[in-house]
Amino acid sequence: MTVRRRLTRSSVLIALAAVLVLGVPLGAVEAARVHGDTTGRLEREADAVAGVMDDRLERGRPVTAQGIAPLVHTGHRVTVITGGRAVSAGAPLRGAVVSARSGTSRAATVIAAAPRSEVRDRVLRSWLLIGGLGVAAVALAFTLAAAQARRLSRPLEVVAAGSARLGEGDFSVRVPDAGVPEIDAIATALGRSAEQIARLVGREREFSSNVSHQLRTPLTALRLRLEEGLRDENPAAVREELEAALREADRLDATVSSLLTYARAESEGRRVAIDLGAVVAEHVAAWTPVAARAGRRLALDVASSRAVSASRGTVGQVLDVLLDNALRHGAGTIRVRVAAEPGWGAVEVEDEGAGVAYADRERIFDRGATGGAGTGIGLHLARALAMADGGTLRLTRQVPARMELRLRAFAEA
Repeated sequence: MTVRRRLTRSSVLIALAAVLVLGVPLGAVEAARVHGDTTGRLEREADAVAGVMDDRLERGRPVTAQGIAPLVHTGHRVTVITGGRAVSAGAPLRGAVVSARSGTSRAATVIAAAPRSEVRDRVLRSWLLIGGLGVAAVALAFTLAAAQARRLSRPLEVVAAGSARLGEGDFSVRVPDAGVPEIDAIATALGRSAEQIARLVGREREFSSNVSHQLRTPLTALRLRLEEGLRDENPAAVREELEAALREADRLDATVSSLLTYARAESEGRRVAIDLGAVVAEHVAAWTPVAARAGRRLALDVASSRAVSASRGTVGQVLDVLLDNALRHGAGTIRVRVAAEPGWGAVEVEDEGAGVAYADRERIFDRGATGGAGTGIGLHLARALAMADGGTLRLTRQVPARMELRLRAFAEA
């Protein structure tokens, strides 16, 4: 179900609940009021007839239906009982009635009656009015909720479309402000991410271009030297060619070292001081419910913490890989320990599983190496991220498995 439908449905349900909570008691109160009003009208009608009958009886005039009829309201019936004789006037009533009685000073009794359907009709009209107002209120709530849902969902759709474009390689993605602070924050973060990814891709492309350009010449020279050595049968000449090939290999090694130094210098600007213990605590808290759903437990021990130098996201991404790996391939409690050493900050992740075979202690960090249903990229990527920030990721114990991430302290970075 889309966000728009969820918002609309929840708003309509809230409006419907409010209508029921207010409308049902209001209808009951109105029904009681109508019943009391009808009884009061009948009492006043009986009192009015009783007053007229007192006057007639004092003058010695007889009580007749013709004398009562002008005093009876339309649809009602009045009966006067005097001297054991009953005289009635008004509409004949059948079925259930509502009545009220009054007396006179001449020992006469007046009974005014109305059909119960009169009360029922008035109550029904009241309920219909309340129901109509309730339907109108729910319809209005639906209209407002639909408009509000559109207002909130459209910016999210724009953000989703921008994210898709970013995933396709369009780094010019910018999402306009929507007027909703939370959505605007997401849009701003997406824009910053697009800029950072664009810079990163640009650096990587530049680096790749530099590598291909700088390595082509020494590789060509090295190949030529080796081919010359293969063709020459003079041992002295072969030795000379091999020594020249070694010099070309040294030149190639120096070129690679300089390119790596350049790449590190380019990425140095992305490093900041990170509170290692705080970042680890945040990710452990996020993974705790995931571990609980898998029937596992996460334990965190911050023995000592310090600020380390790392690019944003490196610690979190590496820790996510290690925790996911422990959940997939380990068993029992997963223990995460943060410690500080001279010049370094360290994070250890261990579990109570079967561990890693001795022959696989380094192979698990190779791209594509996996012992289960994974892709075999996680640990390879985690080690690459750690190394990119001047750190290390290694297996420090095989059974049960223990991984250690080490990053340089910020002051000494």
